[in-house]
Amino acid sequence: MNKKYLFPVSIGLSDGIITALILASGGILANGTINLFEAFKISFGSAFAGAFSYFIAQYAGLNEELHRTALQLNLKSTNYLLRGHLGIEIFTESLLGSLTAAFFGFFGALIPLSSSLIIKGNIVIPLSLSYFSLGILGLFISKTTAGRAKFWIAVMVIIGIIVTIAGYELKLIV
Repeated sequence: MNKKYLFPVSIGLSDGIITALILASGGILANGTINLFEAFKISFGSAFAGAFSYFIAQYAGLNEELHRTALQLNLKSTNYLLRGHLGIEIFTESLLGSLTAAFFGFFGALIPLSSSLIIKGNIVIPLSLSYFSLGILGLFISKTTAGRAKFWIAVMVIIGIIVTIAGYELKLIV
């Protein structure tokens, strides 16, 4: 996988799982399930919001890097760079990254949501699968950042548990 897509894949998966847990854990824990229509609605919403957030953050960050580089090169303005090839590259990279984040955000949200449909009333499957997926994502993050695997796995699972508790208390979807 191209290294520049590791970030949007990680962001998409973690955002999708976390968003699904916060929105649906009230329904999953109270009723043991949500319906298929709700699962797709939440997944689309997560992907849509994640894509816009990623695009804005990535585009702004790359623009700032270009601006800083222009200042270091003693250029009077970055407008020339933004209107040229580099501006197109920044826009394209941000757009492709946001589409990648959206796809994996949709897929990530479906992990806890669709798994709650396997055995109705069983809360163990969606929560276990969500925490396992976050743990695998933590392992992936540790490998790509040369971090400690146990630390990242624990952090991601703990975040999942905290978000599940918050989602249950908020009961956004029951």
